[in-house]
Amino acid sequence: MKIICANSVSLGQEAFSSLGELHWLGESDIDAASVKDADAVITRSKTRLNAELFADSRVKFAGTCTAGIDHANLDELEDLGVQFYSAPGCNANGVSEYVVAALLEAPGWSFAGKTVGIIGHGQVGTRVEEKLKALGCKVLLNDPPKAATGAPGPYVDLETVLRDSDVVTLHVPLVETGPWPTRGLLGALEIGKLREGAVLINACRGEVMDGASVREARIQGHLSWLVLDVWDPEPCIPEDLLAAADLATPHIAGHSVEGKVNGTRQIREQLLAAFDLDLPVWDPRPLMPAPVHMEVDVSEFESFESRLRAAVKACYDIRYDDDRLRNEDQPMKERFVFQRRNYRDRREFSATRVTGMPEGEQEIFRALGFGG
Repeated sequence: MKIICANSVSLGQEAFSSLGELHWLGESDIDAASVKDADAVITRSKTRLNAELFADSRVKFAGTCTAGIDHANLDELEDLGVQFYSAPGCNANGVSEYVVAALLEAPGWSFAGKTVGIIGHGQVGTRVEEKLKALGCKVLLNDPPKAATGAPGPYVDLETVLRDSDVVTLHVPLVETGPWPTRGLLGALEIGKLREGAVLINACRGEVMDGASVREARIQGHLSWLVLDVWDPEPCIPEDLLAAADLATPHIAGHSVEGKVNGTRQIREQLLAAFDLDLPVWDPRPLMPAPVHMEVDVSEFESFESRLRAAVKACYDIRYDDDRLRNEDQPMKERFVFQRRNYRDRREFSATRVTGMPEGEQEIFRALGFGG
């Protein structure tokens, strides 16, 4: 079996070299000529998976080691008989940790008594819900497609979320058609309905909100805190919106080591099943880089929020990503692309053991995923 694998796939060589003849290419080098005699192609989000790539090939398996599938034309792949696989939920936990880290940076922030509206209750939204409930927040959920299936939720309408939430965080896919499109989901009208002084976080797709209206709402103080990981457009992001954001990052909310390696692992399992290969389960954990801090003692801090802030910052200093996006000496397009493609090794909370918290807080730290 000949496998084409993008060199952006985390631990791709370790995962796939034993399965066949592996060709390790840059995503920009994966083209119709390179895949012509391949059996499987494995990429991330920069490779367009469509008829132009596969029409003259023998490829039967196309896998993206990402949760997002915007770069794949599913109808064209089906017409060609190419089996397509993605890695749903692979980076969901990393995004939920990003949300917690972002909230802890808000001035005077306390989780106590806060109502958080989660728009989009899929893999990411579910994990955000779990963490924020563990932190004592009331949660409002909005997901019309899931509500229509009778999923328990409970779900409320968009207007209720906007009106009643101290924090609104977006976790929907970009949907262009159908009964529930998400492009422009938060337009000027919806943004005006946000509670005065609300916090807004967008870590899904930039196109789901009207950037100009969000910028104006932050400048006028209608929003008290604005966190943006995604932009419209990317990578030439609007500099005026960047200036208005309190925290700004280059589409890396889910770029934890675990998130990327989970994607590789999921696609490896799909490849084994598709080609009926009976091989041992692959364990990537020994290959992952060590966390910055194996253990964090929070006993010197006086409040729960300060202890939590210290633990989270030891794992993930979100301010570092914000500072690099704003201040690196490169044109914005090159800066955004470089920082996303060469992102640091950010381990998730589970890689760090937290000690020194009062006994009553231990369960909360465990619910957030910390080791210990």
